[in-house]
Amino acid sequence: MSPFRVRIAFTVMRLAACACLVIACGAFAPVLAGPLEDCETAYLAGDLAASRGAAEAALAAAPADAAAHWMLARVLVDLGNRETAKPAREALYAEAEKQARRASELQPGGTWGHHYLAASLGKLALSAGGKRKIQLSKEVRDEANRAVELDPRNDRSLHILGRWNREIANLSPFLKLAAKVVYGGVPEGASNAQAVELFQRAMAIDPARLSHRLELGVTYLDMDRAQEAIPLFQSVLDLPAREPNDGDYKAQAAKLLPKAQRLAKEPPRDISR
Repeated sequence: MSPFRVRIAFTVMRLAACACLVIACGAFAPVLAGPLEDCETAYLAGDLAASRGAAEAALAAAPADAAAHWMLARVLVDLGNRETAKPAREALYAEAEKQARRASELQPGGTWGHHYLAASLGKLALSAGGKRKIQLSKEVRDEANRAVELDPRNDRSLHILGRWNREIANLSPFLKLAAKVVYGGVPEGASNAQAVELFQRAMAIDPARLSHRLELGVTYLDMDRAQEAIPLFQSVLDLPAREPNDGDYKAQAAKLLPKAQRLAKEPPRDISR
């Protein structure tokens, strides 16, 4: 592959990653009982193996339970994130997509099946080929949009859309054009301003969710607004961890805070996006 195509492939890969940071459950309508309650309890305690087992037990008892399908998809994605062997990791993501897609089929009006379908597709897109990456990134956007249409308070899908907007917005005009030529086009109309609005909407719904604060801070850094990023990264460090991935978010904030503090002292760049 030529250096030009390698560069484009790397850039397009970033588009697929927009869906992949947030893979946990927020507030949802069903009242959990039995294996699904066990699944949620274990998940929030960080015991992913037990959470998976409880979700599989729920499906064995009720194969048409949409909640059991998307809750299994959720934990499979997190297990994939922790898997170091690529074949095993890809198998977990593929099974997560299958389960989330089934949840959205069983309950097309349910927000979480669409949300976790967007999340699992984003993970699969990371290792997909060129044009397939673009196709998957479009489906990620569509599924996240559908999740928000069904529940405007689905802060996790708002988060996915925020990252999607940021990644598209930060492609250079040259790389956008190149991706169109090589892969048949990238979605248009995204902006950092839209990303900020989406992250702020997500934070308004759940201000204590660390991932929203972290990614809004990252977006401000991309917009040369480091001074606004500093308190966000600091708040990620100060707020208590409450979800399985929060330790990772705190580690990222600890690395980004000194960078933001340094950039805040430098003259601003010319940002034309």
